[in-house]
Amino acid sequence: MTIHTQHPAGTPIWTDLMTSGADDVRRFYGALFGWRFQGQGSEYGDYSLAYLGEHAVAAVVPQLDRQSAWCLYFASDDVYVDAGRIRELGGEIMVPAMQVGNQGHLLMARDPNGTVFGLWQPGKQSGLGLTGAPGAYAWGELHTHDAERARDFYTALLGNTSRPIPEMDYHTLYHGDEMNAGIMQMTEQWHAGMSPQWMIYFEVEDADLAVETAGANGGRVLSPPHDSPYGRIAVLQDPAGATFSVIQPPRD
Repeated sequence: MTIHTQHPAGTPIWTDLMTSGADDVRRFYGALFGWRFQGQGSEYGDYSLAYLGEHAVAAVVPQLDRQSAWCLYFASDDVYVDAGRIRELGGEIMVPAMQVGNQGHLLMARDPNGTVFGLWQPGKQSGLGLTGAPGAYAWGELHTHDAERARDFYTALLGNTSRPIPEMDYHTLYHGDEMNAGIMQMTEQWHAGMSPQWMIYFEVEDADLAVETAGANGGRVLSPPHDSPYGRIAVLQDPAGATFSVIQPPRD
């Protein structure tokens, strides 16, 4: 378990779910991960922070006019400067850099392949308060049709380096010596119903039990639990159609 009070620029800092079914998905993730929710009020678009204990780990955002999806945010020292860099590198700004009260500064963008991501310059809200625990963010992995183009964009924007895993057609991003995120080339033999996206992984104690719990609370299984060198993984879909993964780390 790691408790965070800050996140270096260029590293994952936050994840939230933009969804057309906020009430249903809050119940779903509460049952699945033990999250409790705290609304931030109408001045913040009815944004609901998800907590494990006292630590913020995610959020749910009501969005009636777009497909439900998880979004990954990276830490930024200056979102206004980075907005220009995104354009220079071939990306597109969706939500211009803006101040969010005293919480911080935000922008949302599409990378050159069209996948949505965000940048967050923290204020009062410092981002993920907890990782390395059941119910918390574990990993971000970009599924894309052009992994090399995406690698070039994110390494340049985030100041990361990359290392290939050739047998998987996969690139791992590094911030210094720390693994930061992954980029995977999508193939024709891909999980049904999945589109290019940042796939968010959440840690669980038992992947098989998580799949059962998800199904009992209105979720769907897109890829059943399977073992990997990094743990036991399953790909799920919540009641509003947002895709995410759960990972049970290897046991010692």
